[in-house]
Amino acid sequence: MDRANATAANGDAALDHAIRAYWNERVNDTKLSEHPPGTAGFYAALDAYRLRKNDYLPRLIDFGAWAGRDVLEIGCGPGLDLVRFARNGARVTGVDIAPVALELARDYCRVAGVPATLLEADGAHLPFPDASFDLVYCHGVLSFVRDPAGVIAEAHRVLRPGGQAILMVYNRRSWMQWLLRIPGRPIGQGHADAPGFQTFARQEFERLLAPFPERRLVFERVAPLRLLPDRWLRPSGWHLLAFCRKGQ
Repeated sequence: MDRANATAANGDAALDHAIRAYWNERVNDTKLSEHPPGTAGFYAALDAYRLRKNDYLPRLIDFGAWAGRDVLEIGCGPGLDLVRFARNGARVTGVDIAPVALELARDYCRVAGVPATLLEADGAHLPFPDASFDLVYCHGVLSFVRDPAGVIAEAHRVLRPGGQAILMVYNRRSWMQWLLRIPGRPIGQGHADAPGFQTFARQEFERLLAPFPERRLVFERVAPLRLLPDRWLRPSGWHLLAFCRKGQ
């Protein structure tokens, strides 16, 4: 390996280490419940918070459509959506780079009484054979990884022919992105301080989605002040989702 490649590899390894360390520390850094971690009340509070922040999920994602089928979640975190799929009858597998997140997910699956396979793994290097899953789900993760193109390529590889992927990034052209730039802004920055955090313009995201011949993009988390028609506001939504299908 020449010096330039060695330097790049060292930089990649350092960023991967920083990302893993960040999420081990921050995956559960917002106090949402008086119940201790690992209890039913704790997970109920986490799940309620997630649905308040992402109220479009039950409307856009048919969690019940995958009963009896194999679902992989890349970046499963504490397992909130993974359990949603499992409760609806899917066979679920979750991967995450942060062991702390996986422990939370294991506890939630135990509390919820659902089976799941949970593994520590990098989404850009999945430990599964080709054509292993019917759905790959990756929500709120691609903007925080070092190699989003690698994650999407792996999602495509492990899908069965005709399988689907639901992928999400944060929109660079969003009203939220503008607010994040305001010094002393009155809103929290969420995890925008995470190592490697990046946003994507629609065209950039579509280029990343090139492995999928069929894809549909949807903007959500639209500006809260609806002074203009929805069709005008939608392109500035903070969440940009892609519904993709692998070729036969």
